Amino acid sequence: MLAYLNPDGNLGDDRDRKRRRGISLARQDSELMSRISGELDPTARALLDPILAKWARPGMNNPDDPESPTGDIEDATLDRAALAAAAARDTRSAAQRNHDAFSAIFRALLETGVLGRHRGLPVTAIITMTLDQLEKAAGGLATTASGGLLPLEDALTLAEHAHPVLVLFDHSGRPLRLGRRRRLANADQRLALIAADGGCTRPGCAAPASLCAVHHVTDWQKGGGTDIDNLTLACDACHAQVNDGSAGWNTTSTRTDSEFPGRTEWIPPPQIDPTRAPRINHRHHPGELIEHARASKTRGQSLHRTERGAG
Repeated sequence: MLAYLNPDGNLGDDRDRKRRRGISLARQDSELMSRISGELDPTARALLDPILAKWARPGMNNPDDPESPTGDIEDATLDRAALAAAAARDTRSAAQRNHDAFSAIFRALLETGVLGRHRGLPVTAIITMTLDQLEKAAGGLATTASGGLLPLEDALTLAEHAHPVLVLFDHSGRPLRLGRRRRLANADQRLALIAADGGCTRPGCAAPASLCAVHHVTDWQKGGGTDIDNLTLACDACHAQVNDGSAGWNTTSTRTDSEFPGRTEWIPPPQIDPTRAPRINHRHHPGELIEHARASKTRGQSLHRTERGAG
């Protein structure tokens, strides 16, 4: 059959392999799991095989075994003995060992710092949680700068080996003043914005913070300072739409007596909304949408009871 289907004996066209290569990562499902699928070209496979041969071997990088070896286990007899003992306890499937190896590789890669910087910050996992969640240390979800969700217990486990960064907020959820006299925001200001805004602040945009630039609410050229209360996040596509042209959006901040004080309002151009009513993006603050839905339901029930009583 092989001779019939492929009589010339070629392994395939290199253009076909380049076309087929790819890895896709699906959105998180209801259990926060993410399905991964794809095809590796021969070079990527040749590079991956020796890594998994070591990092995914039985007993290695087992998150369910506190004594499971990690890193280099070939230098000491004690480490090899520990690996043999861990392998005897290891009940994971090959697929599960591969998964845990990938997780360990990602952690090691981020800790080395070889990935450099992205949008002014070191390439690392940035996780946001509330003080109430931190004090309870159980239940609930933390968020990541890339728009992902993480069980709080897992977030605290990651934090045990992370460089601590504390961002303080006022009672409205806005970061306290972090200002500077230069045009570009610094790393501390970007971290504060990631925690406060969660992503692009243009209404309806779901771009996570990792894909956003820092935007001056009042433009720098118009006297807007690089202070935390004049900074917000905007993805590149939305950022480009802020201009003084007839089709441009404008940005401002809500007043202190607003329902959402200190938040960024986006004012649409007349062709989108002739009234140019300011809008706020709630996509990265699901709690606000939930509270709004609850309040609307309560008002509806109250109105229904009033109408029934009047009848």
